Amino acid sequence: MNQRKERTIRQGRNLPEVRADNLSVVVEAIQKLQPISRSELADATGLTAASITHMVNELEAFNLLVETPSSVRNIGRRPTLLTFNQNRGQVIGVEVSRSGVQAIRSDFGGRTLARLERPFQPSASVEKGLGVVREVIADIIDVQLSLLGIGVGVPGPVDSTAGVVIEPPNFGGWRNVALTASLSEHFGVPCWLDDDAKAAAFGERWYGAGRNEETLLYISLRSGVGAGLILGDRVYRGAHELAGEIGHTTIHVDGPLCECGNRGCLETLVSVPAIMQEARRLGLSAQNPAELHQLALEGNLVAQNIKERVYLYLSAALVNAVNHYDPAVIVLGGQLVRSWPELTDTLAVKVKGRSFGYLSKDIRIIASTLGTDAVALGAVAIAIHNILRDLSGTLSTPAVEPLVVSTAVAQAQS
Repeated sequence: MNQRKERTIRQGRNLPEVRADNLSVVVEAIQKLQPISRSELADATGLTAASITHMVNELEAFNLLVETPSSVRNIGRRPTLLTFNQNRGQVIGVEVSRSGVQAIRSDFGGRTLARLERPFQPSASVEKGLGVVREVIADIIDVQLSLLGIGVGVPGPVDSTAGVVIEPPNFGGWRNVALTASLSEHFGVPCWLDDDAKAAAFGERWYGAGRNEETLLYISLRSGVGAGLILGDRVYRGAHELAGEIGHTTIHVDGPLCECGNRGCLETLVSVPAIMQEARRLGLSAQNPAELHQLALEGNLVAQNIKERVYLYLSAALVNAVNHYDPAVIVLGGQLVRSWPELTDTLAVKVKGRSFGYLSKDIRIIASTLGTDAVALGAVAIAIHNILRDLSGTLSTPAVEPLVVSTAVAQAQS
């Protein structure tokens, strides 16, 4: 019997996806340029006036925008200026790490309104850990505002579509934990999940060092080594959501055994625990990367050699990343970046000397501007962009007209 061979057909992008992408372009422009008129939005985004009108009307239908009459009149009637409605609702972004839970509350425009952090021990029971996460979210919510959605970043691997934490290394008994379902049921709003490095990449793209780039690579250097790759304003995940596991690329073929089963993974050589383990093995008293850096500044040759070795391995990994992905910018974040002030500039010099010539001229290697907020703000951005993809499905339409603020009131508020 003949069996028909299965074929994989490349899928086109349907109209709702294109609409959501254009909405995100408009939202980003308003975030950066507000207050802004419709005609200025069209100029800034390259979209037609008709498209801008349609999308502004859609955002206004959910009371997400405020219209304020401009104080300037050129020709014809005075234009109205658009800003986000700060009273429409709140979005919560959460980072669940191996040491703590951090939450950020923002408005729909991504403006940070509050921060909260609590200690967290993943080695405790899963239910106890979920209880800490729920408590932090509950405590940061403003009861005067509606809750629009929750984004969460956790150590990978994760299934972002199903909202499941699969089995992060050194994360206690967290295995196949349906995190988003638990939070959505508890708080009654949609919730989205991503691994922490991809969330941080999203945060840097929308609110941080990569705000003007559509393609960037974020690399996190802390207890683990992870990465998030943004291509054309989308997180690249790979076939099994494992894209970005730069910490498990082989740098030293005969190196230490890694938890993943491989040898010589980058994470075994340049993660904070690996660095400090090497420092202790060589007899140094430093307790953290900042103390190791201070010893190096004071002339300790052992500390200096440890740092140079780390830079050797990191520069090799970044050269590979540049040659593989050709990002416009590499953003470095995490504890190691904050502890070693010269790290970013040192790696930039080393990488530019080893990459393809025409790539070396343009590649920028810069430090995170979001610092410890990168993952939580990325989780905020993930929530906002998922809301934009299904406004009617995630937001209830308010029974009020779009808010218009008079010129006198606007001037009083400014």
